[in-house]
This record gives sequence, structure tokens and C-alpha cells, in this order.
Amino acid sequence: MKSYRLYISLVIIFVLVFSFGAPVGASSSEADIPKIISDLSPSVVGIIGKLKESSQNYSEYSDNLTFGTGVVYKANGFIITNAHVVADMETIVVVLSNGKAYKARLKAIDEKSDLALIKIDKGGLKPAKFGDMSDVVVGEPVVAIGTPLSFSLRNSATKGIISGINRSTDGEYSFIQSDAAINGGNSGGPLVDMDGEVIGINTVKYVGFGVEGLSFSIPIDTVKYVISHFEKYGRVRRPYLGADFVEGVAARYGLPSSEGLTITSVEEGSPAEKAGLLIDDVIRAVNNVPVTTKIDYNEEMKKYLPGDKVVLTVERNGEIINLEVKYGEKQ
Repeated sequence: MKSYRLYISLVIIFVLVFSFGAPVGASSSEADIPKIISDLSPSVVGIIGKLKESSQNYSEYSDNLTFGTGVVYKANGFIITNAHVVADMETIVVVLSNGKAYKARLKAIDEKSDLALIKIDKGGLKPAKFGDMSDVVVGEPVVAIGTPLSFSLRNSATKGIISGINRSTDGEYSFIQSDAAINGGNSGGPLVDMDGEVIGINTVKYVGFGVEGLSFSIPIDTVKYVISHFEKYGRVRRPYLGADFVEGVAARYGLPSSEGLTITSVEEGSPAEKAGLLIDDVIRAVNNVPVTTKIDYNEEMKKYLPGDKVVLTVERNGEIINLEVKYGEKQ
């Protein structure tokens, strides 16, 4: 009888282990990290170049070399990186994970999103797999790969978790927040989930006394949006309204808000003026989608092109009105 019970116990343990992948307390995702790094490393490149003399960081007392990181986007040599990495480079050199170097050309740049596309004359590269923001969950493990502090440290990897999504910093769009260590030179490198898919492009880190683990990445959905415009138009075509607006006090401090966006100026002859928008009007929604911050508005604009029409829900003197706007394009 005892041997029968022992047999049953062993069968149960066997089923549990092979059904769930590991005993209780073990993490299969943690065990996957070395493979994720190994698989992705050929898709991560170092970027180095000499600063233009016109750059504000140029110094006659240094070699004026600056560096960053990039992610292989297409096998025929297209690489995505941060705009601030390459914007002031007089020459751009890409170093692959195997140590081979190639001169690169700047194909497109968009400083508002801080993204750029460069190209090397080399085929057979391994493109990174891009994920989707709808699958990103706060608390999930992530890995950052890049070139921190020194070019000799290229393809260094750090690990952390997603600390938050839809974060507002000083950019035009929302960011992913993580606590993966990101340092100078990591800019333009990938933030990777446990499926080995790129979910963000690392761009900025908060530094200061008492500040730790505040790293920010451009969400992959924004990356896809910008790349699609690069491919179709060679630049990002944004809808132009021709009005400036400010957020409510609560939104400015990061608090929940329903105040909307108050118009502070309207350009003469602009789409805003033609639609009848006035100073002190409060924009509440775009095509029935509420907007309470500038980032809300910018994120919503990713759906539209110059020439598209939308209905703005506007509060004026305590009354709600709807105004149709046909967006223009600012060159």
C-alpha cells in the first residue's frame, strides 16, 4: 500500500513539473534571459561618430567622438536609433555585434519623437522582432541592451521590470518607465520583453541625488508609427491645428484631471481660426476621445494626417459646442 501511494505521489510531481514548466518558486522567464540576450544581440549595434563643429557639445579640446546604440530594423541594413544620437554626427559609423564596422547614412530623422533611421550597405542582418504595447504589463521583466558609458561596453545587458506605462516626461508622446539600468550610450537601444520582442527604444534616464531606477523608453507603437511615416513620406507628417493650448493645473502636476486643454493663442489663417476656435476655448475631446493633457492630444493625432477632418468638442463660456476642423500641414 505504501509503495502504491509513493507511486501516485511521484506521478503527481511529474505531472506538475511538466505541466507548469518548473517547480513552485522557479521562474521560467528568468531562465530565458540568457537566450533572449544571445538571440537579440546580433540585432543590436553600436553607433559612433564625430560631432559637427556646429554642435553645442563640440569642443576643440577633445576628440569630439560620441556614441549610442541602434536596433536592426531590416535585413538590408536599415537601423532605428534615437534622433539625439545621430543628429549632430558629422560621420556615422555602425559597429555590428561581430565587431565589423560600416559607414552609415542618415535616411530620416524626427526630433519630436526622438527617432531616426540610418542605413548601412550590408545585407544579411538579423532584424529584431517588434512587439505590441497591448501586450505590455506593469511588473513584467524586461532587458535593456546598449552601449553604456564606453564603446568598449557595447551590447551590455541589464535587467529590470516595467514600472509604468503611458508616462509623461518632457517629450511629445507617452513613455514606458522601467528600472532597468540605462546609462549614457544606451540611447537608441532596445527594451525587450520575455518573448524576446522589442517593446521600446531606450531614450532617457532621470539622474540626480537620491534618484534611482527611473529609465524611460519610447513605446514600440510610437516607433512603428514613426517608421511607417519614414517609409511612406521620408518624414513624419503631423496634422497642423495652428493653436497653442495649456493643460489644467491638476494635469500639470500629474493628477487625474477632466479640465481639458485651454487655448492660449490662435494663428491667423490657421485651420483653428477657420474652424472658429477662440482664445480661452477648452478642447474636451477629439472625435469623442477625451483629451486632458498635451500628450493625450499628440497620441490621438497619430491616427490622422494633414487634410483629415475631425470634430473637436469644445467648452465655451460654460457651453459645449462641436467644431469641425480640417487639419493642415506645417512644413
